[in-house]
Amino acid sequence: MKKIISSVTVCSLALCALASCGDNAKSGEKLVGKWAMSDLASEDASVDGGGIIFTDDGKGSVYLDTSSLLHFESEGLNVGGTTLVKDYIKESGDTLTVDVMGKEMIGLKKLEAKEGYDGKYSLESGILYDSIVQGMEKQGNASFDKENLDITIDFDGAKSEVVFNDLFTYTTKGKKLEVSGFAGFLKGDGDKATAEFKVDGDTLELKDSKSTETLTRVK
Repeated sequence: MKKIISSVTVCSLALCALASCGDNAKSGEKLVGKWAMSDLASEDASVDGGGIIFTDDGKGSVYLDTSSLLHFESEGLNVGGTTLVKDYIKESGDTLTVDVMGKEMIGLKKLEAKEGYDGKYSLESGILYDSIVQGMEKQGNASFDKENLDITIDFDGAKSEVVFNDLFTYTTKGKKLEVSGFAGFLKGDGDKATAEFKVDGDTLELKDSKSTETLTRVK
């Protein structure tokens, strides 16, 4: 799983440098839900946490807690501890862009409004978007379709969360999990990967041929 986490967090490097289908599981084991990796924050100092979201339609997403890296405050946009004041922020209808020295850092489309700049946005363009795509192209596979890449950022006060929506599909049979699409977080051939999984209460264990990952259900 760390492969995909490493590829999508290239966003942190770009920013800081510039300032179910699973109902076949036995014994009631359910993958559906939001699962946090217990050791992600300690291994990747650029994020505060993250993990996987399994939905009941057989799709999966990856999320990252980017609060320390990126959030709005009263003075502007805080990027890794440096505040880009409001002069850098431009709004036009539901579009918000952050431009620095003539370069578009972030291009966002507002999906859900909250107070001030806060809200849920779709990441559409900018250096941040381009860096993510480039990183995922290097780590991805034949099924990676950047034209349909759906990245949202939810800003809420001092917090932010990036979600790579519907990044893969999955099925389960017994204790076997099969992932199709962007399967970079599991070892596999081409655009598919398999692993054994075990759910014990609020703990999920994923085991492939190289490693075992332990995740905790987010309530």
